[in-house]
Amino acid sequence: AEEPRPNLARGSVRQAKLEADGSDSRDRSDRSEPQDRSEPQERRERGDAPGDLSGVPQAELKQVISEPITATARRLADALATRRDDTPRPSPNVIPRPGVHRASTVMLSSVETRRMIEAANRAANQAAPADAEVDTEETDATTEPFLPTAVEPLPSTMIYARYLRSGRWVPIRIGSLSLKGAALLTGALPRVDDLVDVALSFATHRALVRGTVAKVSTVQEAAQSGATAFHVTFELDDASRRQLTSLLTAARAANVTIKPPPARSTRRYPVEWPIALGTPRGAVRAEALDVSVDGMFVKPVHPLSLDANLTFTAALDDMLPAVSGRARVVRSITESDARIAGLSSGYGLLILEMTDSDRKRWCGFLTRIEKRASKRVLIGASAVRLAELQSGLVAAGYAVTGGTDPGALAQLASTDARPVDAALIDAAWLAAGNSPAWVEALFAGRNVPCVTMNGDARRARMAIDRLLAVV
Repeated sequence: AEEPRPNLARGSVRQAKLEADGSDSRDRSDRSEPQDRSEPQERRERGDAPGDLSGVPQAELKQVISEPITATARRLADALATRRDDTPRPSPNVIPRPGVHRASTVMLSSVETRRMIEAANRAANQAAPADAEVDTEETDATTEPFLPTAVEPLPSTMIYARYLRSGRWVPIRIGSLSLKGAALLTGALPRVDDLVDVALSFATHRALVRGTVAKVSTVQEAAQSGATAFHVTFELDDASRRQLTSLLTAARAANVTIKPPPARSTRRYPVEWPIALGTPRGAVRAEALDVSVDGMFVKPVHPLSLDANLTFTAALDDMLPAVSGRARVVRSITESDARIAGLSSGYGLLILEMTDSDRKRWCGFLTRIEKRASKRVLIGASAVRLAELQSGLVAAGYAVTGGTDPGALAQLASTDARPVDAALIDAAWLAAGNSPAWVEALFAGRNVPCVTMNGDARRARMAIDRLLAVV
C-alpha cells in the first residue's frame, strides 16, 4: 500500500521537494552540489534576464519558485520594499476589545511629531519671557529677565521699575529718581545696607542699576502714608550710568514728571500662595501673588470676568481649616500689557465679605507675612532640593538666597555687609560630603542662627518660623 503523504502547505519548500521527485526522502546533499550553486552564474553568462526561467528544467522549476535564487542583498532589499507602506499604522497602545467601537487611532509620523513640538515651544516662548541661564551654584537659576521683552515701546507717560527679591522681579513704584539714587515704594522692604538690583524702563530705554539701601520706612511713616518705601544710593559703573542718563534724558524730553503715588489704605505683601476661586463656571485654581487686608492679586489658570462676584477659599499657614469669603474682580492685567510693562498678568480682587473668625485669621496670616518679609534666609542644598525649599519659603513671604556648593554658600554668607537672618541646611546635602563643622563655623562667625533638617518645604518653613519667632 502506498504510504500516505503528509499534509503540507502549498508553496512550501517541503511541498516543492515532494512534487519534484515524488518522494520525501530525497537526499539533501543533491541541493548542495557545486553545479546547483553555479547555475545562476551560468544564466548570467548566457545573458538571460534575471527573471527568465526558460532554461531551467521542469523538475527544478518548482524548487526555484519556492526558493528564489537571488543574491542576499537583493532579497533583503525586496523584502524591505514590500514592507514600506504609506498608510497610517494602528497605534500599539490601543487594545482591541470585542463589542467596543473605537475611533480610528494611528501613530503620528516623526515629521508631524517634530512639527507639533516646535509649535508648542514657540507658543511657550511667546507666552512668557525666556528663563535666565541656569546657574548650578546660586538661586539665580529661577531669576526672570531683568527688563521687559516688549515688541513695542512702553507708554511714554511713566517710568516702570522692579527690584530683585528672591530671584523674582517685584514691581515697585517710583517716588523719586536721579543719577544719585531713588525712593522706591513696595510692600516687601529690603533691609538697611542691603545691596539691591533695580530695573528701570521708559519707552524704548532700559537701565539696570545697583545700589545700597540707605533708609527704609518706619512703622509710623507707613501708617501715615499708607505705603512703605526704601531709599537706595546708586553705585553706577560706566554702562549703567549711560543707560540711566539716556532714560532720564528721554523722560525729561517727554515732560514726564514723577507724581506721588496714591495713598493705599493697607500694605500689600508679595507671596505665592495657592488659593481656590468659586466662579459661575465652576472652581478655578489660582495663585495669590500679593495679599493685603482688603484684597489680593491673583493669577488663575482660567480667565476671570471684570466686575464679576466670586468666592475664594485659602488654606492658611496655621494648620486650621481653610478661610473663605466673597470678592469682586476690580482689576485686570492682560498678558500683552504684562509683557510690555514687565509685570505679572492676573486679576485684582477686592474682598467684600468674610466672617469675623475668618477675618481675624486672615489678619493674623498677614501679620506673619509682614514679619517674614523683613527676614533673609540662606539655604544650602542640592539643586533640586534648593528649588523646592526656596519655593516654599518664598511662597510664605521670606526673601531667600541659596547655594549648592560650599564655595557659593561661603560667598553668599559673607558678601553683604549685613548677614542673613537665618540659615537652612539640607541634611542630605551634608551627608553628600560637606563638613558639618565647617558649616557651623561659617555661620557662627557672623552670629547667624542655623538649622539642619530633612523634610518637605512646609516643614522647612515651620522650622524657620520657630527659629525666627514668627508666630
